[in-house]
Amino acid sequence: MRKSKLYLMLVLLLGIVVDAHGKSYYNSISNEFGGLYPHPGMRMQGRYKAIEGDRLVDENATMATAMGLDTIHVTSTAYRYQLRLANTNNKQGKTRSIKNPMTGEKTTLTSTEWGLVFNRDDDGNYCAVVLSCDNSAPFDDITDKRSMHVSLVQHANNVTKTLATAEVTRGVSLEDDLNTICVDVDGRSVSVSIGKKELEKVIEAEVMRPAGAVRVGYLVGPGASVSIERAVLTIDNEKQVAATTTSWTTEALDEHFAQSADPVEGYWKYLDRDMQDDWLRLGGRYTLAVVQADEGYDIIYIDGAQVMKSQWQPGMLKGHFSKTIFSGNYDLKWIDATMEPIDKDAYATIENGVILTLNFPVYKSQVRFAKVIDKKP
Repeated sequence: MRKSKLYLMLVLLLGIVVDAHGKSYYNSISNEFGGLYPHPGMRMQGRYKAIEGDRLVDENATMATAMGLDTIHVTSTAYRYQLRLANTNNKQGKTRSIKNPMTGEKTTLTSTEWGLVFNRDDDGNYCAVVLSCDNSAPFDDITDKRSMHVSLVQHANNVTKTLATAEVTRGVSLEDDLNTICVDVDGRSVSVSIGKKELEKVIEAEVMRPAGAVRVGYLVGPGASVSIERAVLTIDNEKQVAATTTSWTTEALDEHFAQSADPVEGYWKYLDRDMQDDWLRLGGRYTLAVVQADEGYDIIYIDGAQVMKSQWQPGMLKGHFSKTIFSGNYDLKWIDATMEPIDKDAYATIENGVILTLNFPVYKSQVRFAKVIDKKP
């Protein structure tokens, strides 16, 4: 796995995609499978999870369905989640033996399940797209037909309900090759698409999205072994783009700073960082402008974005300082690379008029910037 791609991210954020119809901006948040694999390889309770080549592999020899969840929490109402994965224990004619760890009793399975998890609030409340393959007449070469069963299920208060099903016989791998599963989610519905080479919509259903942040990921049923090539999470952030728009241009800022006597105002360039990469990751080596606004200072993006580089334009709002009773200390509202706010216990300090530190204690991280003395970046 190419680690360089994973460490350019702020809160596991990577890249940008624009909606084809021009209605919304979509930015890819978790590409490849970095967010699904926060820790080194592990063996526990019959499971084995590791990186093998360019794949994430999760084998489940337990009696219960297991889940692997992305580390990111999705706050946007509308989002899209795609997994490209295979169940390498899906060969027809093969059986899998599962042992009950409590009784020692063995169960033989002719079909195993795997799929995608979305709208997960907690262990007892989530939705899933569950795949399984089977043969209609496995002992009759003439009439036998293999198909994929697709189920959209909802777990609410630990009660499982099947919302919709579909049978697919073409356009997908019916054995152990890769397929892509995609869900398009909004506040009240979900659309499920699947395919080996091209996605085809197979299910549409009404599904209420839980309030607040949710999680996404994959599931691997008893006896299954998933091999994940890619996971892509995208969110609709049209409203966030509008909220970060300001009237500032670099020319207007240059003119303003040339006349300003405020020691805080001016350009600030990335200096260094001290971050817990499992919690918070760098979105870019930013150049910022700080300008007076609303009994404090607005932080204006100028340059340096590596995540969502084409979406961040000079003059967009990157955050705000609010003055406190302590000199050189400010309450901070920061806008991350997906244009979502981070303001929980965040604060900023300015030392000797030349070092600006953005502190995120909840994430055990900080980023420092140095003042550009000549007032131009």
